[in-house]
Amino acid sequence: MAKFVKGTLLAGVVSLAIGSVASAQLTDAEFRCQRKVNKAGSDFVKSKMKCVSRCMTNARNGLNPLSYCFPPYGGSTLTCITEQTFRKGAEEKFSDAIRKSCDPTFEAGTDCPECYSEGDCSLAREASDRVQNVEGQLDSFVPGAYCDQPAADDAETACEQNTVKTIVKFIGSLNKCYDKCNRDARRGLIDPSSCMPPATDPKTAACINKAAGKSIAGIDRKCGDVGAIPDCTGIDDYPDGATWTNLFDVWFSGNVPGTYCASPSRAFLD
Repeated sequence: MAKFVKGTLLAGVVSLAIGSVASAQLTDAEFRCQRKVNKAGSDFVKSKMKCVSRCMTNARNGLNPLSYCFPPYGGSTLTCITEQTFRKGAEEKFSDAIRKSCDPTFEAGTDCPECYSEGDCSLAREASDRVQNVEGQLDSFVPGAYCDQPAADDAETACEQNTVKTIVKFIGSLNKCYDKCNRDARRGLIDPSSCMPPATDPKTAACINKAAGKSIAGIDRKCGDVGAIPDCTGIDDYPDGATWTNLFDVWFSGNVPGTYCASPSRAFLD
């Protein structure tokens, strides 16, 4: 199961790891867009995985079918993830956050970088494409995280739920590490290339290492030798904290170049 999850996640990473390194050609509005998109992506991960985690708890209590908790989801879990009528689902909130931060036809004063769907952050392009890309990566994580369901006992389920919760925190921490690095690069304090994965800026590298250490310890706190080990494809073969953390470091880092990308020089656009 771990190999399957890793392969599908890395495939999703390739679809987003695009764009160049420097941010000097961006307007201030474009750079604000990128920072807000970065945060919105992290918020989406948190919101969607909260929907799934709640579904799993309910399924264990017999309140909804277990199938609702896995792609393509169902029932109230699906509504939690996508709800187009009032746009209250996790997908719609992510999409609308992109539009509000980057689409000048939706919010005056914003600007969409040319490296985002050729400068089109509307619902027809970037505001939908990015959501689908990130969501595809998340959906490949869910079966691996909950690989022992429905056979898992309470301790094994607690391990799986804790893994999801910890990974969501880890992604949020990485978000902040890379955002601070790109902000410093924008201010001319460091070379923009030092923010691209693997980050060579010392402060950013230290920030990432600290977040990784917390993630590993957090997962292993309820899994492994000190907790239960769910069975994925064999006996006690659930990935440990280091494996999950390294996997998601690769995933998140693979998205960074496509988020903090540079727009082509205006000279080439005229």
